[in-house]
Amino acid sequence: MKSLPDGPFKAYMGTFSNSPAPRLGFFGGTFDPPHNGHLEIARAAIQKAKLDKLLFCPAYQAPLRTEPSFFSALDRLAMVQAICQNCSKMECYDAEVKHGITRYSYETIEEVKSNFPGYDLFLILGDDQFSRLAEWKKVELLAKSVHFLVFARQNRHQNKPDMQHLDYSFMDNALINLSSTDIRKHLHHNHLPESSIPPEVTSYIRNHNLIPLQ
Repeated sequence: MKSLPDGPFKAYMGTFSNSPAPRLGFFGGTFDPPHNGHLEIARAAIQKAKLDKLLFCPAYQAPLRTEPSFFSALDRLAMVQAICQNCSKMECYDAEVKHGITRYSYETIEEVKSNFPGYDLFLILGDDQFSRLAEWKKVELLAKSVHFLVFARQNRHQNKPDMQHLDYSFMDNALINLSSTDIRKHLHHNHLPESSIPPEVTSYIRNHNLIPLQ
């Protein structure tokens, strides 16, 4: 197996290691709201995995999430669109919000494959999601289509799911240790943690009066 180039990756590349095909990253999540940690992950994935394009895909409702979203799906979509405008390699993929229903990753990835033929697909996720991969709907089908790029928060142990035939790479580099849950706690108290959120997101929240700021 061949390591990813120019990056502190752990594990291996597998089937995509020597492929001449263009590389497409897929970064799904609720992005409630999108924060600086999400941007740092996206930039690192583009640089280290040599991605030609990265799709940010806000979920209408994440299948494994029980907590209701703080922001509406349309507002989360607009925030992601705003942060993607400043990077030519980032693009907002709005299919899940436009469908208006909960969708599973394998369904969206099948659609992405149809819309971006000829690309090798890299699915970006956190180590907490990766450790629960066996719980995902039709994950065996998904695993045949993507290489998993797994990002860990600082000082977190890297856990591999009990599954066979996975193409994956762990990112060893330190990331901004931010939590959407912690940011939402501030928002529930009508406080906007501007140091944790991209300025485009801050501006959107202010301009649309999404919280009664103190």
